[in-house]
Amino acid sequence: MWSGPTFQMYYLQIESLVRHKLSAEKPAYLLEVDFEEYLDYLVAEFKWEPLEWYEDQKTIEQFTVTIERQDRAFGAHYTVSEQRLRLRIPISPHPRRDLYFRYGPSTTRGSEPDWTFEGNVLIHDVEGTERAVQEAIEAVRFWLGTRNEETESGNRNLRGRIRPLWESKRKQLEEQHSATQSLLQKLNIPLHQDPNARAKPVEIKPRQLRTVMEKPTARATQREPTLNREDVALLVDFIGQYVRQFEVSPKAYAGMGEEELRDLLVAMMNTNYPGSTTAETFNKLGKTDISLRPDFGHVLICECKFWSGAKAYGEAIDQLFDYLTWRQNYGVLIHFCKLKDMSRAISEAKRATSEHRSFTEGGLHDHSEARFTSRHFHPQDASKLLEIHHLFIDLSV
Repeated sequence: MWSGPTFQMYYLQIESLVRHKLSAEKPAYLLEVDFEEYLDYLVAEFKWEPLEWYEDQKTIEQFTVTIERQDRAFGAHYTVSEQRLRLRIPISPHPRRDLYFRYGPSTTRGSEPDWTFEGNVLIHDVEGTERAVQEAIEAVRFWLGTRNEETESGNRNLRGRIRPLWESKRKQLEEQHSATQSLLQKLNIPLHQDPNARAKPVEIKPRQLRTVMEKPTARATQREPTLNREDVALLVDFIGQYVRQFEVSPKAYAGMGEEELRDLLVAMMNTNYPGSTTAETFNKLGKTDISLRPDFGHVLICECKFWSGAKAYGEAIDQLFDYLTWRQNYGVLIHFCKLKDMSRAISEAKRATSEHRSFTEGGLHDHSEARFTSRHFHPQDASKLLEIHHLFIDLSV
């Protein structure tokens, strides 16, 4: 009889094992990791691989053993030589072979033989009879085959049993994260910055967009002030850091519309650029999603869109141009992408940008995997250039 743990017992307690595994992981990691990829990992972590054996490659050898016996009549000890047979059966490599044999089948047949191994070869010594050899082969078929049957049965239902546990944990973490973010926005208190963090957290402090004036030359016409390029880049950096929370818990934001997501960005920008950020503001030919007005009447226009293909992306550039006056030299396009293939969306966006009639050759530059800039001829003045900052946010679930 098998007295140790069985594979049937293992699969009966799988929910408890998965919950323990999830509770041991860092919440930040579980929020950031791709849901399906981590589900695949959990299934692989808790499934059992079968141990295959190859009877058609078995070999046998004869060997002699010396056995000490005792004469019952006189009590004297003596030794005899006996012929034995050693059965060798190749088996498949197994990452957890020792543990595999610690778990037994739920149904048994007597006691399991004492297997020994030489690498990936199972060795079993038996008496030198045909019957003993046949019984040894039958034992291999039963003890390994029954284990494999029970693990394969348990594995078939594993994904379906693990998925709801992982979904429940992920939803719980997303709700907690969303509630915490809402509280932090309401409190409007600067976030603590961990000096040992892999990525610097979003810095919440008042900022301003500045304009710069080029040094005039003798008898030159006075030049119009323009936005400071470094400040524009820092603003887009800041937006990129802020929207990472959208990507960490996409389910909390994927159901929002463009206006709701835009309002979150406006609230964040007004915290850092007090009084300068507005939404749905008239500028030139229409209402812009987000506008920042630092000084001198200059405006930085930001447009928020959901990704819907390369054609629509080109139209978004046209729309942004409709809002830019001759005095404006920067614009920002923010796209929320619900597709799982973000790389393809960004690649198509770059293609649409480079094919736009205003694009200047060599004017596209990557800043990160989800951010790039492009340089264009100003729609109102072909002798003037403007720069667009492109930012993608992953909201796929």
